[in-house]
Amino acid sequence: MLRLPHINLKRRAPALGLIALYAYLAFHAFSGSQGVLSWMSYSDEATDLRAKLKVAETRHAELKAQVDALSSEGLDLDALDIAARRDLFVSGTNEITIWLDP
Repeated sequence: MLRLPHINLKRRAPALGLIALYAYLAFHAFSGSQGVLSWMSYSDEATDLRAKLKVAETRHAELKAQVDALSSEGLDLDALDIAARRDLFVSGTNEITIWLDP
């Protein structure tokens, strides 16, 4: 007959509890909401947002230049004429305006 060694569960319970706690903490350190996998995802998202910010800053600079061109201090009459024709559909009586896609 085969005899199994006697396991004293009361004596080993604290060690098993610590092992379970360490496994739980290791799992959440790797895949939890603040874990390594989430950190890598946040890093990728931050890179995408930085690229979108650069595009928005460039667009802002372009719009600011257009506003400055139409301001009363440095009024560019050509820019004013183009803006009036494009946005307000203003043209002379004998003029034909043909808009081309940029």
